[in-house]
Amino acid sequence: MSMPIGFRAVLCIAATVVLVVIGPLGHTGRAAESLAELSVRLGRETREAYKACPFSVFGSDYFSRYVRDPNARPAKGELMLGKSCAVVLPRDTSPLAKRMAEHLREFLSDRMHVETTVTRETPESQEGWRIILTEKGGGAPESPESFSLSVQDRVVRVAGHDSGGLRDGVVRLVDQMGLRLGPILREGKQVCRPRLRVRLGPVPMFGSNKDLVFLGYNAVLVQGGDLHALSTSSVIPELKERQVPRAVMKTVADVKAAQLYGLRTYALLNTTRKFSKDASVFQAHPDMRGALTWKADGEYVLCTEHPLVKKYLRDSIIGLFKEAPELDGIVVIIGGEGFYHCYMRPYGVKRGHTNCKRCEALGAEQVVANLCNLLADAARSVKPDAEVLAWPYSAKLWSKDDTQEEFIRLLGPGTGIFTEIEKDTVVHKPQGVAKLLWDYSIDLIGPSARAKAQIAACHARRIPVYLKSEPELSFEAARLPHVPCMDRWADRAEALASCGADGAWVFPACRPCYGTSTCDVNKLFWWTPHSDKESILTSLATRIAGRDAAPHLHKAWTHVSNAIEWSPELPPYYKGPTYLGPAHPMCADPSVELPRVFYGKYLFHAEMTEADGLKDTPTFITSPRGNVRVFEAYYKKMTDELRQAVAELDATQPLVPKQHALTFEAESSSIRWFYHTTRTVANFYTSCRLRDRLLVLREKEALSDEERIRGEKLCDEWLAVLKDEQENAQAALPLVQRDMRLDFYYGGDHTFPHAADMIRAKLERLQEEIKVFVPSVKAALKKAPEQVAHETPR
Repeated sequence: MSMPIGFRAVLCIAATVVLVVIGPLGHTGRAAESLAELSVRLGRETREAYKACPFSVFGSDYFSRYVRDPNARPAKGELMLGKSCAVVLPRDTSPLAKRMAEHLREFLSDRMHVETTVTRETPESQEGWRIILTEKGGGAPESPESFSLSVQDRVVRVAGHDSGGLRDGVVRLVDQMGLRLGPILREGKQVCRPRLRVRLGPVPMFGSNKDLVFLGYNAVLVQGGDLHALSTSSVIPELKERQVPRAVMKTVADVKAAQLYGLRTYALLNTTRKFSKDASVFQAHPDMRGALTWKADGEYVLCTEHPLVKKYLRDSIIGLFKEAPELDGIVVIIGGEGFYHCYMRPYGVKRGHTNCKRCEALGAEQVVANLCNLLADAARSVKPDAEVLAWPYSAKLWSKDDTQEEFIRLLGPGTGIFTEIEKDTVVHKPQGVAKLLWDYSIDLIGPSARAKAQIAACHARRIPVYLKSEPELSFEAARLPHVPCMDRWADRAEALASCGADGAWVFPACRPCYGTSTCDVNKLFWWTPHSDKESILTSLATRIAGRDAAPHLHKAWTHVSNAIEWSPELPPYYKGPTYLGPAHPMCADPSVELPRVFYGKYLFHAEMTEADGLKDTPTFITSPRGNVRVFEAYYKKMTDELRQAVAELDATQPLVPKQHALTFEAESSSIRWFYHTTRTVANFYTSCRLRDRLLVLREKEALSDEERIRGEKLCDEWLAVLKDEQENAQAALPLVQRDMRLDFYYGGDHTFPHAADMIRAKLERLQEEIKVFVPSVKAALKKAPEQVAHETPR
């Protein structure tokens, strides 16, 4: 069963805009803080740390990833812009066209070193290069937001089917020059059509809607959050204390800012803050008390089938859309967390049941569909084309079928489904490995059988369906700023475009977006025509590392992609060696109490109760998971592939031009940390296997000569593993000190002590294990039986 994301999704989507997240408690000796105080403090600290990070520029300025190669020359069929050019606009142009023209001027002047001006219509006979932008007459008549791009005789024409088409045409023009490392364009004409109607993406950390647009997206999540805080309803007076005056104004401002780029807007709403049994609302309306959630002493929800709650929900949604009438829709997680109803995490009942008698009589599918239909009816009473999207994340906890098809059949006008491309799938691998993808993964490209069934059900119901993919995260390596298995992300981009969904929503549900290479790849597949996969990846590698180094980087990506094939599981959230990597202790002596530096806070547990989110919890495990021998072999295979990826990076380093140094380092940091992580995991599995055998031998009353000899050899093998891990952790330390994106302290929905402090503490433990503990085990194997029985070395 997955852990909740509703609480952390709200926090971390907000974090991409304002970086307000829940912070750590007790790591620095401070007095206990409230969640609000933690939010402010860690938000400030994270902003300061990321601002000082050299890689933050890729989030704050999309164009910073592009450089001009002074040696770039046009090939046959290509033309290079001269030293200057004019961007030409019609006199009746829109504000969006003016904005895109200015961005194009900025790119050409600052990154391509072409002196550029923006002018109104000029005579056709004017000398010099001209880039003419128009918002009509281009693209394909049947395809909104399509565009035409032509290059001939020192004239470049970008003609949109509409203003959105022109916007995306400018993005394509920038990509062509940026990936070519110079102001070089191919002669001729192309008509480009979007393959997805809605492409919702992330605003990178410290970035703006401009950066989202140049990542290739036409939709954005705006400020949403707690519906009770946003509500202005007086239907239930006891809920007014939860209202935050003018909270909706941030939503309104976000919608207006998005309109400047012609972006569609959606708000993710939740009701995760529940109620105690004796809350004032239940004292006034006892029959409004819905299900008891999570645990015996847990909190209660408002029953969404109660007439007054229905009226309140309707009134709250109407109020939201009246304040933000241009908002295109809302999203509610109706599966295992987020927007609560009486079938969401009810305590003490089986799947498909609830402890609320009123809702139990109706059944799960009907109750949840009633809720979605009510919200849609309310939204459309203000905005007739508004969408209310139900996100069935972990809905298998209550639905009769794992695909939620029966629920989908009950949805009415104005609703839609937003679902994951890969979740809740089992991937079968050699040696009996059955890997459950209980959350975001890049192992399965997708769409999964579940997603395919949901797409078909939505088509039959004639409601929209959008697929979720992460832009950078995969829980095979959750701490990485991005998982640079670019071959797989390229395949994922193609799958999203060709699966039959109405759109792709590629935003981070658990943390900020860093604007890495995995964010860049989607748009290169999402218009027709587009280049083949190998050409796209080669161009992207060239943009990052330069022409000579690109083949090595491309090979490194392939090795990372191959490594994912050998990942045997999605481990628990943020726990154990697959997450902590080289900071994870080896636990050679499992009886030793580890320092508090290895404890952290899983803040998303506050969805259960606030106290659950503030508990000090071990971040480590003392024994491996799964079939130890099989998983050990898998992680060694992963490490072998990643070792080869690092070897390619080492071969690349001397070939990287100075102007590509920062983009290359930002890319290689993730690969190197991934290698150190799987090396730790493999060593941990081997060490624990040897430890468990040796500690059994140590406690035996007597050993045969064969057992003693074998035990001594195992001790030598164990020492070699621990020394290898010591070397691994030492090599990883400067990497995490350089790149704050790797630091667990800035987890967003969780927070641990700083990674560097954890590694130093681990190295101290390793020194003790290598110099004292393992030799003591080896010595114990040589003792006489009566000594063994009475002495337990520590």
